[in-house]
Amino acid sequence: MALFNSLKSIACQITGHKLVVSDHVTDRVQELCCKNCGIQMTTNIYGDIVPLNDRYSRINHSLRQIASHKKALKIAG
Repeated sequence: MALFNSLKSIACQITGHKLVVSDHVTDRVQELCCKNCGIQMTTNIYGDIVPLNDRYSRINHSLRQIASHKKALKIAG
């Protein structure tokens, strides 16, 4: 199985990742996942695609909370 995953990874390195949106954090920030190798990426506030590491995961979590609170206040008020 590890050999199969490494072949998928090599294929992505040659042809590029096939990224699909896995989660909408805000209207400008999304989390993406490669259909082939499963690597997770995210868009930052500047629109750049960067690897989803612990730092960006925490940032996305905070952005998601802020957006949901803002949406709740907009609905209530």
